[in-house]
Amino acid sequence: MKQVTFGTLDGVEIIQYTLTCAGVEADIMTYGATLTALRVPDREGKPVNVVFGHETFEEYLTKPGYHGATVGRFANRIGKSCFEINGVTYHVSANEGANCLHGGNKGLDKRVWTVVQAREDLLRLNYLSPDGEEGFPGNLDVTVTYRLTADRGLVIEYDAVSDRDTVISLTNHSYYNVGGVETTTEGLLLHIDADRITPADEELIPHGEFRDVTGNLFDFRTPKLFVGDLSADPVLGKRGCYDENFVLNGSGMRRIATLEGGNRGIALEVFSDQPGMQIYTGNPNAIALETQNFPNAVNCPEYPSPLLRAGEHYRTSTEYRFHNV
Repeated sequence: MKQVTFGTLDGVEIIQYTLTCAGVEADIMTYGATLTALRVPDREGKPVNVVFGHETFEEYLTKPGYHGATVGRFANRIGKSCFEINGVTYHVSANEGANCLHGGNKGLDKRVWTVVQAREDLLRLNYLSPDGEEGFPGNLDVTVTYRLTADRGLVIEYDAVSDRDTVISLTNHSYYNVGGVETTTEGLLLHIDADRITPADEELIPHGEFRDVTGNLFDFRTPKLFVGDLSADPVLGKRGCYDENFVLNGSGMRRIATLEGGNRGIALEVFSDQPGMQIYTGNPNAIALETQNFPNAVNCPEYPSPLLRAGEHYRTSTEYRFHNV
């Protein structure tokens, strides 16, 4: 397995590992358990990087965007940066106005992880988040596994256990472009198997409501362009991009989305056991496809519970699978 020193942080070397399998290569660094590149063969067999990232470690420290990182303890947003467990109110770091985004000021994306297993097609990383880190209760032992498969899939698996009742929702924040991240997302077609979204307020905080996608710009049940005129919807028109959580149909591990287009002959299928997926199209070179629990689920009993009881394991898996067309 190839490994290189990608940078240093407070005297600690940040190592980048390269996984290989079936013509696919994945670069992963120990800072943030971050996927920095994913190269898949195009229809002519030439490698194409389909994940947006930075060339240097310094850029990951200075440019926002959570590119390719493992985010948590709670992915997406927590309204007013607080929640209640067993009658006790917990206040977590507010890093987006009054709200908590992706785990706070220094979430899992900004921690140095320890590699516990490495082989040609697999990398397993671990981080122990201490009780009270960013305000979250419990010593949380988190493991993330990246695994390449023979059918050109990248599987990301999460396992976490806490010694106190806590809340959790983890995701990977990679931005994808099947045409190659040196191009724009113009012309890409997106499909999402979701009949509803969780509508949010101006601060992107949902409050327990659902909105049907029928007849509006959130309907991706058949593949369609996601770049273009969004003025037909007042929220999208004002914002200029999608930044929505979709309520995925079905349960268990199933195909939830596809992304296709571009001139390289690469198509992506997304499989997950998660209830939701956030899409963000504010990056013109790629689209974020973040499988997750629902944002602000900690404060919305109408949404799937993010509560993790002490001693129980949080386990979830998502696969990004590529093929040529």
